[in-house]
Amino acid sequence: MTEGSQIFLLPISTSDSTKEPLSPVASKAQDPSLLSNRLMIEKQQEEAEWESINGLLMTHGFKPLCLVKGADLRDFIVFDKQSSQKMRQILKTLMEETTRQQSMIRELIETNQQLKSELQLEQNRAAHQEQRANDLQQIMDSVKSKIGELEDESLNRVCQQQNRIKDLQKEYKMLQVLY
Repeated sequence: MTEGSQIFLLPISTSDSTKEPLSPVASKAQDPSLLSNRLMIEKQQEEAEWESINGLLMTHGFKPLCLVKGADLRDFIVFDKQSSQKMRQILKTLMEETTRQQSMIRELIETNQQLKSELQLEQNRAAHQEQRANDLQQIMDSVKSKIGELEDESLNRVCQQQNRIKDLQKEYKMLQVLY
């Protein structure tokens, strides 16, 4: 690997300042193989936790951290168990928070798109309703105009009929006078 392309980290603890020293009686009572097994299990758990963190890092597009064993320590930063645990917890929390924020951003984008779609739909409906209102107004104006024409025609007919009646009455009177 080229220099700077990977972050190197030594999570395998080299000192454990948080442990209390064992009393001479307790240290004699412990079986060396039990202690060795317990240390091996702790080491495997710590490595598994770092691998889990690496998975989260890669999921978010970051480069994984390298677990270094038995190397020259001059080129590395070494953490004790407590610092290593804190670092893993911080990285895990950071990745979880990043995931939560990305999820929130995706939801906001989806909601925004949905609102834009709904707005477009409502604008289309409003334009349709406005056009319909304009069409109805034109129909109403046309009907009013037609009613006005029909009223005028009707008044003309009534006037013509009244004039005709008057003419007929005059004729009738003239005919009565003659006969």
